[in-house]
Amino acid sequence: MRVVTAKQMAEIDKLTIDGGFPAIELMENAGGEVVSELFELYPDLNQTEPIAICCGKGNNGGDGLVVARLLYVLGFTVTVFLPFGKDDFSEDAGANFTRLPEGVTVVLGNDDPAMDWYEIAVGSQLCIDAILGTGIKLPLRDTMAEICEAFNHLEVDVVSIDIPSGVDGNNGKVDPVAVRADVTITIGLPKLGLLTGSGRHYAGHIEVVDIGFDDSLTEHKPGQLEYLDELDYADMLPIRYKQNHKYDCGSLLIIAGSNQYTGAAMLTTGAALRSGAGMITAAVPGSCTKPVLIHNPEAVVSALAETDAGTIAAIDSVTLQSLLEKKNALAIGPGMGNDKETASFICDFLTKLDLPMVIDADALNAFATCGVEPEFVSENVVLTPHMGELSRLSGIDINELTADKISELAKKWKVTLVAKGAPTIIGHPDGTVTINPTGDDSLAHCGTGDVLTGLIGGLLAQGSSSRNAALLGCYIHGLAGELVNEEISCRSITATQVMDCFGFVFKDLEA
Repeated sequence: MRVVTAKQMAEIDKLTIDGGFPAIELMENAGGEVVSELFELYPDLNQTEPIAICCGKGNNGGDGLVVARLLYVLGFTVTVFLPFGKDDFSEDAGANFTRLPEGVTVVLGNDDPAMDWYEIAVGSQLCIDAILGTGIKLPLRDTMAEICEAFNHLEVDVVSIDIPSGVDGNNGKVDPVAVRADVTITIGLPKLGLLTGSGRHYAGHIEVVDIGFDDSLTEHKPGQLEYLDELDYADMLPIRYKQNHKYDCGSLLIIAGSNQYTGAAMLTTGAALRSGAGMITAAVPGSCTKPVLIHNPEAVVSALAETDAGTIAAIDSVTLQSLLEKKNALAIGPGMGNDKETASFICDFLTKLDLPMVIDADALNAFATCGVEPEFVSENVVLTPHMGELSRLSGIDINELTADKISELAKKWKVTLVAKGAPTIIGHPDGTVTINPTGDDSLAHCGTGDVLTGLIGGLLAQGSSSRNAALLGCYIHGLAGELVNEEISCRSITATQVMDCFGFVFKDLEA
């Protein structure tokens, strides 16, 4: 699904209207789809308990007024609050105000509209934010900021129409505050501001509704930003049958660790064991074998020769052949250190290996250390750098690593490029760029990157393409972090706790 800026969405609106689709009909369709989605999300809504809708004077407010009318017609008790007064509407919003049934309670803001709204909303079963759309200009005026703040003190669920009021649809900026929604029902296409910057933390759960835009205007094209929903990720799950045995579920080789960073190898192995892959072999420096095996007794652990620095020495061809025998994928890099001997071996080895692989951390830094451009025989390669590593690898200043640059690098290197960040952006060899919708500061802890590597490696071993392994791995990884964050403070979360939640995310996707 294509991701658009506020400006691009406005152009789609204009082209649709110029093509003979009246704006008032688009507004009617939007309101109808929002109501349908409300019933999907909140099947237990009670007709006798009020639903409060705060409506602005523009098209977003017009959508809210359609929602108010349709809910009332369906038997619900509805209160509409107008912070701007009833004479300030745009033409189409004003037309929908005049269509409100007499049974809908309309309350006008007085000297303190934020308090007026709060007093209405606090006694409602659901509150709907239909104040400001994607075309806002920041910073918000004081009155509007106070109303947004009032929303954020409510203990009832808040649903924003199209975008939470106060969030810039182009970049997710917020100044000074925005409505913190539990759910955002966005119209037509997801907005970039919902997925980037502060906006992603104000949007809550995102649902996209179709209101009749022509496919030629909304279809996704290579090189454009892409957004996927939960069903898309569920479709990526590797097929698994009840009669499977471990060799049917894929065999992964992990090469990781050094005597200084044993924990990275332990975490990568633990995550791979939780990925669904049937056989995990961890090849680590000899000094690391005992702790890796103690923490991951289900894995096969192989000892490798070490350099004087305690990193993995160049692996001879006979040992490599033995390690790679019957393996379906490779995960390499976490905790391997920056020894030049190790780096030289890695670059030579990886560029010649025709096997699906995920390359992370020090294996990526090895290319920068050796001054070698990433180039691979395999067509299923995932690189998982954070922005600092990607800057070193590409030679591009970290501040210039935009989605466009990530797309260019993925095409140039013919890899799936996972640029880890907030949000994580995934570039594909065809030029497509996907924004990962999950994850928060629960992942801002040591070892979470190693966990992602193990998960992606395990998915590759099960037969997932590099594209699907990267997309699904990032989605599960981020959502697992969010699940832990719901239970404890993000300050105390560990990478181990994140991977321990993989199973819950898998179960939800399977359902």
